[in-house]
Amino acid sequence: MKISENTIAIFKNFATINKSILVKPGSVLSTISEMKTIFAKVTVEETFPSQFAIYELSKFLGVLSLFSNPEIEFGEKNMKISSGKQSLLYTYADPSMIVTPPEKDITFPSPDIEFDITQEELQRVVRATGVLQLPEITVVGDGSVIRLCADNSKNPSADTFMVDVGTTDKSFNMVFKAENIMKLISTGYNVKISSKGLALFTSSTINYYVPTESNSTFNN
Repeated sequence: MKISENTIAIFKNFATINKSILVKPGSVLSTISEMKTIFAKVTVEETFPSQFAIYELSKFLGVLSLFSNPEIEFGEKNMKISSGKQSLLYTYADPSMIVTPPEKDITFPSPDIEFDITQEELQRVVRATGVLQLPEITVVGDGSVIRLCADNSKNPSADTFMVDVGTTDKSFNMVFKAENIMKLISTGYNVKISSKGLALFTSSTINYYVPTESNSTFNN
């Protein structure tokens, strides 16, 4: 089988979340950070025939880049990657060495906050965290407007960059580590946030579950 460019892009993104991955039979790929602070799940166009583990995903992607349009054959202990006269046997890792997502799907609680954000809006806020050297991205509601902010919740005098993304009749300040949001693929999302401490970012292809920080606040 061949691995599409779209799936290669997913693997590249997953490598920023966890250096390793356990691929199971089928078309669903998932990963979780070693500290279990971000979980991602996506359905890809390929159907993988068997389970295999890769310990260094970035190295595996580098191996694939050595070939032009490679064909992959999945064996019991390794895969054969080939293109023309070139070939390579890539040995699987021991699955016990990898931090893997839970077997059961995450049950997302009923959301208390929901809005849509465009790719451009998200990019601007992420860029602002770098320009202003801010450690957090917050979702703030003032009883009227929902804003996505590049922020520092522990320093009220810090500069804050804001983008209006929706309306609300509630007041809240949901705090995320900027480094977690930066790991999301750059695209538009529907965002659902539960006051219980979890957010779901959904695009047309991928879901990310990201926890809010302990200093988040929500008032009905």
